[in-house]
Amino acid sequence: MEWQKILADAVQDGKIKELHLKKIPVLKTCDNWREVEPIGWIDHPMKLTHYKGALVKLRGNIYFVTEKTINALSEYINWKITQRIDVI
Repeated sequence: MEWQKILADAVQDGKIKELHLKKIPVLKTCDNWREVEPIGWIDHPMKLTHYKGALVKLRGNIYFVTEKTINALSEYINWKITQRIDVI
């Protein structure tokens, strides 16, 4: 529960710490994708993985959605994500 509270406010001024980004769960399935609120794009390479996608909010929690999932859903949902989030 403690990390969920921290992660809910992880994005501030268009920036997120790399440590917090690693802890954010990936949203793969959802009952209603129209409830998902996009926060901003992320394109950040790490040592073992590459975060390329968007941060979103769903029911007060923050999630990471991969670019592959966004492209698959873009046929049904119009994603209007203009903000870019920098990883520090």
